[in-house]
Amino acid sequence: MKNFRRTALVSAIHFMVIGAAADVNAARKPNSIQTLENRIRELESRLEKLDHATAQAEPSTKPSDPVVEKLSRKVNTLERKLEVQDEVTTGSLKKLPVFDVGDNGFRITSADKKHQLRIRGAVQSDARFFAEDDNHLSTDRFELKQARIWLEGYVFKDLYYKIMPDFAASGNILPDAYIDYAYHPAASLLVGKFKPALSLERLQGDSDGTFLERAFPTYLASNRDVGVQLHGAFAKPGYSPEGVAGPIDSKNTFTYQIGVFNGAGDDGSDNYNAPDLNDDKEFVGRLFAHPFQHTGYTWLEGLGLGIAGSFSDPNKLALKNQATPLGRSTYLNYTNTNTGYAAPVADGNSYRIYPQAYWYAGPFGAMAEYVLSSQHLTSVKDGKTLEVKQDNSAWQFLLSYVVTGEDNTFGAIKPIRNFNPLEGHWGALQLAARWSELDVDNDTFKILDPNKSATQATAWTLGANWYLNSYALIRADYEQVGFKGGAANGADRPTEHVFATRFQLSF
Repeated sequence: MKNFRRTALVSAIHFMVIGAAADVNAARKPNSIQTLENRIRELESRLEKLDHATAQAEPSTKPSDPVVEKLSRKVNTLERKLEVQDEVTTGSLKKLPVFDVGDNGFRITSADKKHQLRIRGAVQSDARFFAEDDNHLSTDRFELKQARIWLEGYVFKDLYYKIMPDFAASGNILPDAYIDYAYHPAASLLVGKFKPALSLERLQGDSDGTFLERAFPTYLASNRDVGVQLHGAFAKPGYSPEGVAGPIDSKNTFTYQIGVFNGAGDDGSDNYNAPDLNDDKEFVGRLFAHPFQHTGYTWLEGLGLGIAGSFSDPNKLALKNQATPLGRSTYLNYTNTNTGYAAPVADGNSYRIYPQAYWYAGPFGAMAEYVLSSQHLTSVKDGKTLEVKQDNSAWQFLLSYVVTGEDNTFGAIKPIRNFNPLEGHWGALQLAARWSELDVDNDTFKILDPNKSATQATAWTLGANWYLNSYALIRADYEQVGFKGGAANGADRPTEHVFATRFQLSF
């Protein structure tokens, strides 16, 4: 009887060894770890029962069976291997980057969230049609306004970057390329090519404006420039400021920007990394505040007030012609001079002053901006230099209202319901109106021909923006621009009537 029990015990142990070996082979196959763990637990349970039965059957002090000990060692070894494999798998998963595609576009973020790459893009396709243009001063046209795809993000949490080429641009094909070391909200260092902190409307995102094109004050500030800027933000006592990278911060209670640039001139923007041709630099500063932020006065929390300015001493800087906002028709041409004069250049002290404000409350929005731009112009006639102090000024005031009830903002409107007509959803609709004016200093026409350039341009604009979703937008604007001067014999340049549309995708 004792031999029979021993034979049965050995047979059972051999059966379990064969089963364990089979399970080990199965564990090497993908997706079978859980099965192997279950099998080991089953073997342990059976082994415990077998040990207990053996102890009851032979309560002697005989040493343990070698086969049982060998099986126990194998089970322990398998358990440790599984623990190691689980540790390695968990560690590898923790290091995998996170891919995110959603409302914020396409993002790749490291597992520890210290690094991020965001892929963005924008396409703007426009159409412009001019009415009552008997003199053919402008051309009806379709045009590709923007075709941009860019990379932005951060490394080690604090170092932000942006590289944005524009494949539709004929001159400035790299509008933005900068690094921003945003170590602390109170002091960040921005270097590279970006928008100088001057015109409020210029600082607004290129896809976020209320109209297809910006108003007159914007074009007396540089478009983009290469330089370095210190900027920071502060919050109301009891609140923490939010770190915002880049040239514009519209989120915090108080912000400042102080920068030094090469100096690109009015509406100027160097292409690529165009070298500066002189040692003189332009200094730019800006202060902006939301005085009622976190005060509980809901209708006033979106009020922002600020002032910006610049000073430079350019050395024979070329001047860029001025054009109407929507039609982009040249009305101030610095190459059309009086007989014998060379085209003027900016040479000497120049400065700009930009008081600015906006107010957003619920669906309502407003923006106002004024600029005084002063510069010294020089020209040559018959070997003699003529110097002129040119003081140009411009201003604008715009109102907008989101009739579908969404919040109006300095950025883009986000529809409550995306466009889906089969379900009765039509997106968001914003209506807007604007008045803008630019005055050219009369002394300018000591050099320029007053029969070919206007001394004043006044524009009023009506617009409608249909937001299909957070990315897609259809704009439609009508603008009328009246002029003083700019035609033969001292007459006024004909009034410009233009209707323009834009289909935009920006993500």
